[in-house]
Amino acid sequence: MMTRSVWLWARLAFVSLFSLLLSATAGELVQPHKLNPYTGDPDAIKAGRALFLQMGCSGCHGVGGGGGMGPALLDDEWRFGSDDETLSKLIKGEMPQQTMPSVFGQALPDDDVWKILAYVRSLYRGDPTKINW
Repeated sequence: MMTRSVWLWARLAFVSLFSLLLSATAGELVQPHKLNPYTGDPDAIKAGRALFLQMGCSGCHGVGGGGGMGPALLDDEWRFGSDDETLSKLIKGEMPQQTMPSVFGQALPDDDVWKILAYVRSLYRGDPTKINW
């Protein structure tokens, strides 16, 4: 028969282990997928800006990303998330319930999508602690 102190130590060990596993799992869930090889690359940002204008992104998001018909790209308020994987899927039209036209993104090679995202990243003026790319 377990004494009361042994029982309490066993419960404490179980709760501690469970908490550790839960926090590790939660940490894995919130880790963004950093996929963009062009983030911070000046040449890619310049090419991304040209693509942003050429593909008509500025028609909704504004030339400088300040918004218009579509949301601003300068802040940290993103409907679907702001990690590389999510935004790549959004541009390609692969996000359920998205309102952004997918026809442009579907026509772009992945390389061009990453360059556009590098440009969008360069516009960011939100909270630096929320950067996940």
